[in-house]
Amino acid sequence: MASTLFSTVSRISPAHVSNQFVTATTTPFAGALVKGEKQGIKIYNDLDAVAEDYDMYSPFWKKARAYFAGNNEGSSLLALTFAPGSVAAGDPTNVQSTPTGDGAKVTADATTSNSSLTADGIGAAMALKKYYFAGPQFWFLAEFSDDVAVAVSNFIELQNTGIFVLYATDPEMLKKYPDNKRTMKLTLPAVDDSAPEVQDEYNNVLDAAFIGVEYGRNPHSAVKYALGGLPYTKPQDRFEFTPDDTAELDKNNIGTYAYVLENPAMTSSRMSADGIHLDTMLGSDWIQNEANARVADLFVQNAKQGISYNEVGFDSVVNVIRGTFIDAGALDIIAPEVDVNGSETGKPDYHVDYLKPAELPKSYETKREMRGIKTKYHPMGMIEDVYIENTIVM
Repeated sequence: MASTLFSTVSRISPAHVSNQFVTATTTPFAGALVKGEKQGIKIYNDLDAVAEDYDMYSPFWKKARAYFAGNNEGSSLLALTFAPGSVAAGDPTNVQSTPTGDGAKVTADATTSNSSLTADGIGAAMALKKYYFAGPQFWFLAEFSDDVAVAVSNFIELQNTGIFVLYATDPEMLKKYPDNKRTMKLTLPAVDDSAPEVQDEYNNVLDAAFIGVEYGRNPHSAVKYALGGLPYTKPQDRFEFTPDDTAELDKNNIGTYAYVLENPAMTSSRMSADGIHLDTMLGSDWIQNEANARVADLFVQNAKQGISYNEVGFDSVVNVIRGTFIDAGALDIIAPEVDVNGSETGKPDYHVDYLKPAELPKSYETKREMRGIKTKYHPMGMIEDVYIENTIVM
């Protein structure tokens, strides 16, 4: 029996009206999960607005400050409040999500009384399930909780967009996600910031600071060694982070903020799963989100007359999708196409295939459903590591 707690969330088209949430005029770039007494969301456009609801130097306020400092308040921040939840009568209780290399498997045992999810973990997953498509590309925790982190990581792993940036001061707590491609793990030793002279210098906010400076960058750009001077974050353990230390972290795809050639920077942009990098994931997300938004806008623009269920109507939808891929090529998300001689053609390497109305069952026309669109593209790679092998011939 499958669990409804861990499942793929159906995207609500921007062309539809949803009574689940109301987004701001500017889509929030990031969302923070905050434990509270009642489930809900609120979007903040600046730190002053956050201060109206949260005490200064409280965990969420500190992370919000780092986030807004990173993008000069150029992007709003969503606070997703979750309340402790429980499994309803008749629901499977021993719910486990075990992501694997070829997808996430969900198992459940309704006969076991002890749930593997805590009340906080259940509450966080329930809140995400309701508000996941409220806009954020990145998600992070206002306060680290091992139980909540496991639930959030496994939930986001099942979705087709979104990145979970998980920050913990103990790297051992970050080794539980070996196959979760959509979880980026960061660590730095904790700093006692209770003293007033430290509060405005370092606040244990690496995840929010990192996400804040990500805003405004191309959706497909390497971040390794590229981010320095993160706001309210100090690489205070400069002399403790030896090359051997960072190499040990890298084995588990855990990034940190350390000095690299005299400059503070991220040491890795890799995701948890081998071979998957943050830039590749963000590029894929950009294409999917942008295509969905543009198709929805096409329906809005044709609300009066509708889009005909014929080849002309199908072509109009497909052309909007193709336009997304062309723009993705201009952003270096998609690699250039090459000809038989290996020379670049100047066009992005992508393909959009679709079935014509006459090729679809008649029942689809009756239900007004356009199906059979398939896309594929070649992602642009970024150099993040260079290996040089020298041979001396005597």
